[in-house]
Amino acid sequence: MSAADEDWRSGPKVPFGKEVSEPSASTGQPRVLFGSPRRPEPPADEPRIIGGGIVRQRIPCTTADLRAIEPDAPEAQLAQALRIVNSINFDDHEFDDVVRFGTALQELHGRLAEQQLVLAGNERLIEAKRLSAELLRQLEELDPERLFSTDRGLISGIRAALSRSASPQAFREGTASVVRNAAALKERLPDYRDLGREGAVLKRRMTTLTVALQAHLLAGRFLIRHLDAAASSVAPGNPHLISQKDALEVRLTALASTLSSVTVGAQILETLVSTIGAARKFAEEIVDAELPAWQTACAAALAARLDGRSYELSGVRRHYEKIVNILKQRNTT
Repeated sequence: MSAADEDWRSGPKVPFGKEVSEPSASTGQPRVLFGSPRRPEPPADEPRIIGGGIVRQRIPCTTADLRAIEPDAPEAQLAQALRIVNSINFDDHEFDDVVRFGTALQELHGRLAEQQLVLAGNERLIEAKRLSAELLRQLEELDPERLFSTDRGLISGIRAALSRSASPQAFREGTASVVRNAAALKERLPDYRDLGREGAVLKRRMTTLTVALQAHLLAGRFLIRHLDAAASSVAPGNPHLISQKDALEVRLTALASTLSSVTVGAQILETLVSTIGAARKFAEEIVDAELPAWQTACAAALAARLDGRSYELSGVRRHYEKIVNILKQRNTT
């Protein structure tokens, strides 16, 4: 600590023109009441003690005390909440433990939310969505039920006349467009893998943040009860403890709002991760397996139809429905 800082701490303090008296030996009140103007100080890493050389006593708290407040809390949340309670010092003249309660988590949430926006706006992901939407449109126009329909009624004839897949030649041309777009998706497979890893890391960090926020809320609820009891037992209406309790309640409200935002953000992120995974799955499995199998089944059925031979459509339908369903899942996320 510099000499200037030492002089500021030891010398008289007059916040906004009002003199603040030295601590009273009889009441044990702190030099500065909570909420009074003070010079901002960076948080210290060293163990803190009460002015006058008295070692700070930890707030009595056990896992059972915390579980009484939150019976369904998992062990990880209870353990973290207990560490938070043990780190709090209400006798600190700087009041950082109350004023900054959980602010680091809110700052982390801001950084993670920014990363999530960057991921959602990634050009590679937007291009994957565009290609998959185009593929779905092309495949829906190539409905094999229309091409291979044996019903020669009026309705079937109108559908065949309106369908671009009504003729074998149109079907082959449409299939070629599907293959081109599918190949373009496959070329971007390394990009999807990178995006998937980014999404997975971000998802883990959001999960960790959620647990930390829940632990802070649980610890804060315990600390408010502790302050209520302490304010009543030491001196009724103790302004120092009451002010800290009020400030802590404000911090808990802010943290609860942050937790709600994180929960919504986690749901959106889950959708993004699912979208990336679906693009990767389509590129890895459908393009190399289902799409060629569907083409082969269609080609065999078309050849049999043109030759007047019997043919089986179950394979055509199965491959077609699998590809379309995967694309529909992608385009609804």
